[in-house]
Amino acid sequence: MTYRLTPAPETFLGIPAATQAPVGSVAIFGALHGTRYPGAAIAATEPAAPDAVRQAITAASVHIDHWDFDFDGPLLNGSALDVVDLGDVATIPDDNAGNRAAIEAATRDIRAAGAIPILIGGDDSAAIPFMRGLGDVEALHILQIDAHIDWRDRIGEETQGYSSTMRRASELPFVRSMTQVGIRAVGSARREEVEAAKAWGSRLVTMRQVRTNGVAAIADAIPRNGTLLIHIDVDALDPSICPGINALSPGGLWLEEVTDLIASALAGRTLAGFSIVEFQPRSDINGMTATVVGRLICHVLGNLARR
Repeated sequence: MTYRLTPAPETFLGIPAATQAPVGSVAIFGALHGTRYPGAAIAATEPAAPDAVRQAITAASVHIDHWDFDFDGPLLNGSALDVVDLGDVATIPDDNAGNRAAIEAATRDIRAAGAIPILIGGDDSAAIPFMRGLGDVEALHILQIDAHIDWRDRIGEETQGYSSTMRRASELPFVRSMTQVGIRAVGSARREEVEAAKAWGSRLVTMRQVRTNGVAAIADAIPRNGTLLIHIDVDALDPSICPGINALSPGGLWLEEVTDLIASALAGRTLAGFSIVEFQPRSDINGMTATVVGRLICHVLGNLARR
């Protein structure tokens, strides 16, 4: 093991803590830091996003065995799904290379154990090594739910930052397709990034197209000849329900649209992994964003428990 796991003060929904993923389980872990851009300030007292999510969803859900009306039964469907919380990969704000290596190694270990990894970020750059850690699959299809396409090759001299997530994913030999949903307004993309994404074959689905076509049709077009990665940047959701983000952009997805998209994408497909990133606790209001992030993870778990 080339990384260190730090146990969480409180586990997600009170599920068991573990130091390794059991075969056939879902293993949740956090990673606060990925690759920060030169000059970007990170306060030493910045709240830990994974812990904020754990605390908020556990408080909101009260008891994991109580009835979940989104699933017409308890979330984990009795003992149908084994879920553990591994705590957080120990990361350091200024150790970009070390952070990437640790996140990738943790992901690979979970996959090697025959489990499904769920990553709670942390900034979006943490998803780059997470995706690399899925390299045991032969064909990976990515569903990215995000306000931005993240196709910059670099910002300054940095090629591994959060604006480059999907560009780096496109270079992985096992990534076969991308469906990018919720795109709107203005981000770091210029004409050249949009053209590069389209030339690679990425399917860009704007918010207007989501509302016109519906999420079921969007999910149905994701190829089925491989495994699925669902990657969510929480700025995909409307900031009225997710204010704790980096870039506020009105007109985003509603919670029900994202949960329906998750359910439709998982139907008949094998999940390789799930990542959710870009939650900023310092900007949150009354734990709203933390609770929404936690609830989105719950929807992944609830759907998997009903396979």
